[in-house]
Amino acid sequence: MKKIMRSFFTAISCLSPLFFYSQDDLLSLVDADTDAGPRKVYATFKTVKIGNAQTIETVKKNHLDFRIAHRFGNIYDSNNENPINETFQTFFGFDNATDIRFALDYGITDNISIGIGRSKMNKLIDGTLKWRILQQTTDFRMPISLTFFSSTGYSHAPTSTIYSGIVQDFPTNELHRFNFFNQVIIASKLSDWLSLEILPSYMYRNFIKESVNSNNQAEDQNGFFTLGFGGRIKLTKRLSFIGDYFYNFPEYYHNNDKVHNPLSLGFEIETGGHVFSLFYTNASGLIENNFIPYTTDSWAKGQIKFGFCISRTFAL
Repeated sequence: MKKIMRSFFTAISCLSPLFFYSQDDLLSLVDADTDAGPRKVYATFKTVKIGNAQTIETVKKNHLDFRIAHRFGNIYDSNNENPINETFQTFFGFDNATDIRFALDYGITDNISIGIGRSKMNKLIDGTLKWRILQQTTDFRMPISLTFFSSTGYSHAPTSTIYSGIVQDFPTNELHRFNFFNQVIIASKLSDWLSLEILPSYMYRNFIKESVNSNNQAEDQNGFFTLGFGGRIKLTKRLSFIGDYFYNFPEYYHNNDKVHNPLSLGFEIETGGHVFSLFYTNASGLIENNFIPYTTDSWAKGQIKFGFCISRTFAL
């Protein structure tokens, strides 16, 4: 018995250094993970757009995102002589498409994507650039994600449409067809259920038709600043409430019966492989170059329309 006990303690003595070494090795792995620094926050938003507004998300590297977006007509319009009848005649606006857009977006890197699209409204062809410059960290040492978005639009509408309603006592200029939109998107995922963003932006159109706000005599401007707000509230594991709004600063857009600030509200549904955004908005256009300066409908008059987007991403 004494020999057995002596052998047992001898074995323990021999294995003790290995045990303590293994423990130190495991602790070093923990320390190494800690030294790796804070992790980046992903999926601040589930898609590249909320309703109308862009998000800080970009298309992944070497992926091509093909999108078909559709904006229908007004569900209801109190300006109509018989609005209820008109609602049923147009089947809640589904008969009247105000805008349709086809687009391709490609991820050059995980943080930079470029795109091209074509919209029915104003027959606009656009090229876009999206660059995520900063990314939020889980410890909030970097409390925000920041993305730059830029869009250049070119209208291929007939010349008669471009200059319709005005006396053209000046030569036709191809540059009149261009417009530009630049935006900084600042977002933060405040919790697992709440993400918010703010979008300071600048819109510029090379050519505009003379227009005056009859309520304050303010004239429309080629270039102006606008400020967007957006958010996503997670209600369940697969359902979220989404919304965005843009405030145009020029006096021309204040208390104007002809143009209004765009607002969208809706829901986002996750199905595992896809995310569906179903929302309502007073904006007829699908891209900033159209809906920022040309939203002519009002929520107060019931002039809201349904919108959706179908996307398919391909790994190249």
